[in-house]
Amino acid sequence: MIVNISIQGQANSFHDIAANKFFNNPTIISCETFRETINQLCSKKSEYAVVAIENSLYGTINEVYDLILNNDVFIIGEIYLRIEQNLIGIKNVKLDEIKEVHSHPVALAQCEDFLDKVLPKVLRFEHHDTAGSVLDIKKWDDKTKAAIASFEAAEQSDMTVLARSIETNKQNYTRFVVLSRKQNLQVKTNKTSLVVQTLKDNSSGSLLSILSQFANNNINMTALHSRPIIGKAWHYMFYMDIEIDSTSKEYTEIINNLENMGCNLTILGNYNSGLK
Repeated sequence: MIVNISIQGQANSFHDIAANKFFNNPTIISCETFRETINQLCSKKSEYAVVAIENSLYGTINEVYDLILNNDVFIIGEIYLRIEQNLIGIKNVKLDEIKEVHSHPVALAQCEDFLDKVLPKVLRFEHHDTAGSVLDIKKWDDKTKAAIASFEAAEQSDMTVLARSIETNKQNYTRFVVLSRKQNLQVKTNKTSLVVQTLKDNSSGSLLSILSQFANNNINMTALHSRPIIGKAWHYMFYMDIEIDSTSKEYTEIINNLENMGCNLTILGNYNSGLK
């Protein structure tokens, strides 16, 4: 069965690679922004969406968390992808001929050491997508211009990898989440993402009381970060990832306890961890 997946980016982008890792031969709908990607899902033009939500070096992508919270979509899966960046150009180009490097701003930042040491004089230009920058380089057919993207983007575009694995940190992983209009219910999963907002105006000890619910039940928390509440200056909500069976008695008890404590809860999704 063919599945339509909306992603941020072009074919052979890291989003595309992640989508193909999770689904069997999906039909990809390319979008320029995270908002457009999720809008495709909400308007039923795609069945699922795949979006990056966290990077091991640069942390969480707050825009994606907020878009999930503010739209009727749910996390139903996740993929962890090792990010290997490559310098890509047209054939028969030498490194000292390159004057411009084009890519997504995050990819440029991830390769800063290589660019500073090997190509210190090149101009850097930001694009909305890594794979899209490779297509632009191919279209321009200019030996002074190069892109930074995945090996797959070079291979599928019949472009040349001028330097491989140029990212500064080799432990560079991105976490992608799979979104659906339907929540995983009555299905055993081992991870839950939720948003917790205290109704006591973040009074002293309120966050500690919330966290104790997980600690007292030996529930591992894999992520915790705060986001401001729009319209309430200096008030915050908390995004959390916890490892728990969503069909278990403990899960139901914890959710009930938090609600009884006066917390406003939003479940972003129940799913299985992408870490094997």
